[in-house]
Amino acid sequence: MAFRRLGNAYRASRFYYLFNFSDEKAFGRVVMLASAIISSCITYLTSGVFYTGFLIGNEINIVNLGIITFLPYIANCFGIFAPLILERFEKRRVILAMARITYFTVNILGTTLLPVFVKDPTQKVIGFAVIVFTSNLINALFTGGYAAWHLNFIPNNVRAEYFSFQQVTATAISSAMLLASSFIADALRGTPHQMDIIVALRYIAYGLAIVEMVFLLLPKEYPYPRKVVRISVKNVFALPFQHPKFLKTMGVIGTWTFFAGLTSSSFTYYLLNQVGVQYTFVNSIDASYALFLLFCSPFWRKVLRKWSWLKTFAITALLHVPTTLVYAFTTRDNYVWIMLAVRLTQHFIGVGINLAWANLPYLNLPKEDQTNYIVFYTLTANFSAFAGSSLATWMISKTQSLRFTLLGVPFINVQVLVLIQALGQLLVGLWVLLKQKSLTPVDEE
Repeated sequence: MAFRRLGNAYRASRFYYLFNFSDEKAFGRVVMLASAIISSCITYLTSGVFYTGFLIGNEINIVNLGIITFLPYIANCFGIFAPLILERFEKRRVILAMARITYFTVNILGTTLLPVFVKDPTQKVIGFAVIVFTSNLINALFTGGYAAWHLNFIPNNVRAEYFSFQQVTATAISSAMLLASSFIADALRGTPHQMDIIVALRYIAYGLAIVEMVFLLLPKEYPYPRKVVRISVKNVFALPFQHPKFLKTMGVIGTWTFFAGLTSSSFTYYLLNQVGVQYTFVNSIDASYALFLLFCSPFWRKVLRKWSWLKTFAITALLHVPTTLVYAFTTRDNYVWIMLAVRLTQHFIGVGINLAWANLPYLNLPKEDQTNYIVFYTLTANFSAFAGSSLATWMISKTQSLRFTLLGVPFINVQVLVLIQALGQLLVGLWVLLKQKSLTPVDEE
């Protein structure tokens, strides 16, 4: 009887309504959730501090790290050619799956195996650059197809709940994997086996990529509505200018992403190399975000219903400013309390901003020719990230000897970039708050 009551309660829950196998759209959301979980695990195992540690272990300095980091953004700009490929196919699931596993094969396996065959430091940098650019070029030409397909499974009436459940579940599961990996990596740090565990994690990530590909072949594929008959790169740029609200939303995304790109690689390098932070410490803080998602999501969903997507994003962007300013003052002597105070506060704010951010690309997305608009969004986000990351790399290369003291704390070039990022967060938050009405979708005015 107890199991039956639990079963009935589960079937009556919102989670079951959103994720089940009996309704085709709910099943589509199950696949999207599974993909989000697996993608989060892959990202945690192959990026962040593990990726930076992998590159440091292969004699990559901070300037070359910056170059390798912004290459994906250049490659992703070639996504403008995606409609020329995707719009020619009425059914896309197989070609999307093949492209995705090819991307992971080149990106994960290629990067992992390169140091086995190439020993010269300069040739390693060139090899990493070629592999990273090629894999991300493949991904850029096809990844937009998933967004146009999967958008059918998250209509407006369930979107906020879906994003919330997705973020909580994916982060909780992937964080558990991240913590376990971090303990092992730190236990072997400074030993000859340190790189062995990082390499092993990359092979595990590739196995997960194969599993994800199988999942993504399962849901129903719907027709792709088209208003524009002719397929051309011109439409990627022409169509968004016919929808000013969509264009302004892309402006918000581009500006925010630009300032985020200023510290996308350099600050992690700074924490590992200059400050001496351990993998477990960084990743434990990252993993604790799952708890904030679990306990704070209901609060932020209420805020979202009261304030709207735009106001929630604007206010949370402004709340990030003081935390980013404090983060710039991180040093070897104070990193424990600063990182705990700043990052945990950012986790609370982050639940709100990430929930709002997840819907920004779709906020003013027209219903027809969506592949073109999604490619424009991808181009905007990646070009902005490239601009921010490349500017940061150039600044770092030109200010290697920069040293000064601010409020009694020693500063170098990377910390200055964090201060600039805080200024950017302030400007974006204020602009969205002031221009909220002109950005609000017509059906919500």
